[in-house]
Amino acid sequence: MLTRRSFIVRAAGATAATAAVAYAGTGTVFASPDASAAGLRTYIDGHLVDHGKVVEWERRRLSVAAARLSKDYIGLLTGELDSLLARFAVDVDDIPAARAALARARVLIGPQGLRELLAGELVASETATRATLAASGGRWVVATVEIASDRGSAQGFIDTFDRARVNNDQAFWTDACPDHYIIATLPDRRQEVVEVTGGAVLASRFLVTYTDPSKVVAPVDPAYPLSVAGAATLSDGELIGGVCHQFRDEPGGGFRSQLKVAFPAAVPGLYVTEHQWHLATEFGNWIAAYLR
Repeated sequence: MLTRRSFIVRAAGATAATAAVAYAGTGTVFASPDASAAGLRTYIDGHLVDHGKVVEWERRRLSVAAARLSKDYIGLLTGELDSLLARFAVDVDDIPAARAALARARVLIGPQGLRELLAGELVASETATRATLAASGGRWVVATVEIASDRGSAQGFIDTFDRARVNNDQAFWTDACPDHYIIATLPDRRQEVVEVTGGAVLASRFLVTYTDPSKVVAPVDPAYPLSVAGAATLSDGELIGGVCHQFRDEPGGGFRSQLKVAFPAAVPGLYVTEHQWHLATEFGNWIAAYLR
């Protein structure tokens, strides 16, 4: 039913998200798109990645997120195909304005409005997740990315990361990647995440618990002594994966991160590959923000 509230929410989304496509507005906490200028190097499958490819991925996902917030499903599907298949070259200069406009769209719509907009997707994705879990037989597959920084320290970044979680700094969390819609710290200290993971077309909702390391399914690398790890569950507590982000200081200065997200083993390989780009984008932006 099209209520007055849903009409206002959709109108707000259309206005603000269309602005995101047009790259209207000015900077955010992630004002600089040039992580390479911050001394960051990103490795996927052990290979150094041209930073322009990471920015290209973010640019496409900005368009997809803008279409989703405006309920433009034709635009959404076009954006998905562009993001996953076409990989056209893009200009990086407009990324900060696009980030800012998308951030304003999220704030304007608000958490409850976002839940209304994404309600159908969240129901469908949860059903798909349960089916994938059943087909996986308790096995997991892990998306892994490494990012090295010439500056800063492993503990310094972890402190920034933890402080944002404890203080429920939602702008810090959501603005780092276009596929983040809601990331909030709940009263019980679990983290609620509503995002599009990997190569998924639908948004999903899950909860991350950082207080019980025994439930973390992503493998631990002893070469990285510091970690931020948590189990990911559905709202009823069913385990669906988890994160294990590890860090170490480098002998010549700076630090290196090994970032891992575990998925049920039956997910398509494309999901894992695309989530590597998701990790490269969000952590590249978080680390660059920490260094500033």
